[in-house]
Amino acid sequence: MYDPWLLTALSGVTAAVAILILRVAPVARFFQDQPTRPNAMHTSPVPRIGGLAMLLAVALLIGFLPRIPSLLGAALLLAGALALISVADDLFHLSPWLRLAAHGAAATLMVLLWVSGIALSGLTGGGVFLRLLDPLFVAIVILAIAWMTNVFNFMDGANGLAGSMAAVGFGAYALAAGASPIATQAPALTSLCAIIAGAAIGFLFFNFPRARVFMGDAGSIPLGFLAATFGIHGTLAHIWAWWFPLLVFSPFWVDASVTLGKRIFARKKIWHAHREHYYHRLILGGWSHARTALAYFFLMLATSLSALFLQMKFATATTVFVTVLAMWVVIYGLVILILERRFATRKNIPLEPTPIR
Repeated sequence: MYDPWLLTALSGVTAAVAILILRVAPVARFFQDQPTRPNAMHTSPVPRIGGLAMLLAVALLIGFLPRIPSLLGAALLLAGALALISVADDLFHLSPWLRLAAHGAAATLMVLLWVSGIALSGLTGGGVFLRLLDPLFVAIVILAIAWMTNVFNFMDGANGLAGSMAAVGFGAYALAAGASPIATQAPALTSLCAIIAGAAIGFLFFNFPRARVFMGDAGSIPLGFLAATFGIHGTLAHIWAWWFPLLVFSPFWVDASVTLGKRIFARKKIWHAHREHYYHRLILGGWSHARTALAYFFLMLATSLSALFLQMKFATATTVFVTVLAMWVVIYGLVILILERRFATRKNIPLEPTPIR
């Protein structure tokens, strides 16, 4: 296995160079993100080529890896397929239902591959694998993967936000996998996550604090899919506990899930573009993009460090795990309560933008 730190550095440099090239290439004019988009948070056109550059960097560095287990390779291929669909969406504005169908199909195929190929890949899975034989549990896993695929896209709306979350989240995955005693799956997962984290860091040089490029769906959709599938795969391979990926990426899915629940409760059309995520409302309420992204960055850094601490020191200590989990439930509850009280005093924040005409 190559040194993960070296892979991270090489991936970051490759992504940065790819962005420099794509920014001046003729293809960039086809990927302009216009400020007239309904949920736009910018004021001038910005090229959505960051995700393309990240994909190029990841694909190039993966080519140097000695061997990738079949199920991890399948996850990468499915992420690549979703990236192609997302590129088509960036260019031709595909139907949201078509995109959701593709996300669900990729999630379903990944679960079927886990069930059918687990014996050949060297995974044992334990109780989690046995649950994959339960149709209800399978449906929940498919929905969870499809949801996380979209969560990254939902949260890619402020300078540096999605990029920093990818760098921290996949970096935590790489550290946990690198510290795992499991020899069959951990080295490959360590390398892959280190490469993805590096590509995100390279992208951040052009997206934070001022956005000269955006990630676009071609980057956010595959990242969300891999965050979910790598997290589940690590659980099946006994690299980390089931709660580890949930805690690491909790700032993303908590924001998106609470926002979705509120919109459903208010009987709003959940498929319409909006600016009701907490990061939207912070920026519209006066925070800068940089301040908002840094707040989420430090929150996710805290959740990732606590997850790594639990995984490496107390992976089997139920009492410690429950205590830390309860602590984060209280923290999130207090943060949401404080923000809701803050926003309640600002009734003029335009949460529902005027649709493009």
